[in-house]
Amino acid sequence: MSLIQADGDLINHWYIIALDSEVPLDKPIKRWLYEKPYVLFRNTQGQVQVLLDKCIHRAAQLSLGKVCDGKIKCPYHGWTFDGSGLLIDVPSDGNVEGSKSNEKGWRVNSLPVVVQDGCVWVWPGDLAKKTTNPEWRFQHFGNSSVAQYFMITDFDNEVTHLVQNFMDVPHTVFVHAKWFRNRSLLKVPVEVNVGSSRVKVIYHQKNDTIGFTGKILNPNNEPMLHTDEFIFPNITRVDYNFGNRFFIINSQCTPIERHKTRVYTWIAYDIGMLSHLLKPFMQFYTRKVIQQDVEIMENQGQNLKVFTEADFKSTQADELHVAIDRMRMMGAQDKEQTKTLNYTREREFWI
Repeated sequence: MSLIQADGDLINHWYIIALDSEVPLDKPIKRWLYEKPYVLFRNTQGQVQVLLDKCIHRAAQLSLGKVCDGKIKCPYHGWTFDGSGLLIDVPSDGNVEGSKSNEKGWRVNSLPVVVQDGCVWVWPGDLAKKTTNPEWRFQHFGNSSVAQYFMITDFDNEVTHLVQNFMDVPHTVFVHAKWFRNRSLLKVPVEVNVGSSRVKVIYHQKNDTIGFTGKILNPNNEPMLHTDEFIFPNITRVDYNFGNRFFIINSQCTPIERHKTRVYTWIAYDIGMLSHLLKPFMQFYTRKVIQQDVEIMENQGQNLKVFTEADFKSTQADELHVAIDRMRMMGAQDKEQTKTLNYTREREFWI
């Protein structure tokens, strides 16, 4: 089964296809989304344009062509398209660009684009279902008093399993031992709230810590408030709050192929005067932790390719997994169905 078949109505959402900073002024780049290649380039106003990476003439890759005056020129025969995908020049016809109209109205398929919070969002699905803008905003984006950065990571696994992993506490004492959290035999009461197409988990463990970085993030030993949230269909937000200090990990998952996902992770934190000075260390540290997730997700992903009908067994610690599975499966049929889920569960587990 292809990714598009498996995801169904999940395609009808805004997805990040690139960071705004990744798109040069003078050349195209290539990105994948839902098993299709796209070419990104800027028009004369500097706005990002996104077209299917396939020339309508002989199917050459436009991303290997050139950007000329805000238009994309195919490297094979020089056919040239504007930002909307409209064919405007066929050199073999002897045209001077713009002197002869494209009478047939031929064009390369384009995607709606919104640049927001440093990201290029596109709508790959049914245009009749398109909303005006992506609803999600990355909190504190552009706030100079808050240290912040993006990380881009490719995972060999599906969106559902990735968002579960990003919110999963029990795995941290094994996958991230010594780097993020060590096993301490603490009982953790949790509250799982499902509603408004979201799954929010509140952890009621006053003595919980997040490894040696806690000494940097929380030097005054303030009580840590930890919440995880899944925002349908593909976003997670992990918050650690220590009094006036905070550390936020936001991840948006872009489906590339059935078992391949590109994740755009937004890190924002405020730990006082040292926030910006510690940014190089935090970038190193968060990359190390995410790489550990890459490895365990590849471990699981390889097996899921073989055991396509995986029979998962779940305990109290997996309440959020069950909720996310249910919401994503319902959303694949009709995203409006996810709004009917509304309940709270109290659970507990040990770490």
